Amino acid sequence: MKSYFVTMGFNETFLLRLLNETSAQKEDNLVIIVPSPIISGTRTAIDSLRAQTSRLNYPFPRVYEIDITDFNSALSKILDILLPLSEPIISDLTMGMRMINTLLLLGIIVSRKKFTIYVRDEGGGSKVISFSDKAITALMRDYSREEMKLLNLLYETKGAGVTELAKMLDKSEKTLINKIAELKKFGILIQKGKDRKVELNELGLNVIKLNRSVVNSVKSSEQLIEEGERS
Repeated sequence: MKSYFVTMGFNETFLLRLLNETSAQKEDNLVIIVPSPIISGTRTAIDSLRAQTSRLNYPFPRVYEIDITDFNSALSKILDILLPLSEPIISDLTMGMRMINTLLLLGIIVSRKKFTIYVRDEGGGSKVISFSDKAITALMRDYSREEMKLLNLLYETKGAGVTELAKMLDKSEKTLINKIAELKKFGILIQKGKDRKVELNELGLNVIKLNRSVVNSVKSSEQLIEEGERS
């Protein structure tokens, strides 16, 4: 059973599209967060949504009004509603107020629940991107020194076979195969071709960028400390 966690504006069409595209079932959760007090246009859209979800055998929407005058208070209320929900969480950041969508996004990420989030173009049209908890986990993970050696080597060589990598890293092929399998679970590596060449994908390249930025920041801080001590 999945849980839809969204906000709404004056139109229920985008939410109905999300429910259709993700094969919503009646037993799923449908939770809608709106700013308090709820305005008439949103109330009308919710009433229309309730009628259509009943007709289409979609989950019945539960609506929560929250005050959004304070960040921590609003996030606390969102977490109170979100944390008991079953996984995965599905959300679409196209609908409603940007402020509410920002709070929903933060709440979903910090909840550490499994999720898929969709973002559509300005008009809520056919252009859509999505990302999941796996991508966020991969980007935020603290990789070990040995893992970063492998990832940096893949970045510098544009990919290589297991045998070649094992020689360059002075590791056994079995050890390397196990490590590659582990990193593939984070969605940052791919293997392709008859020789099963190991490469970084786009997510893996972003992991490299983030970790190199952290390393450079640490080096800069150390240099400043050394300069301060010399002066």
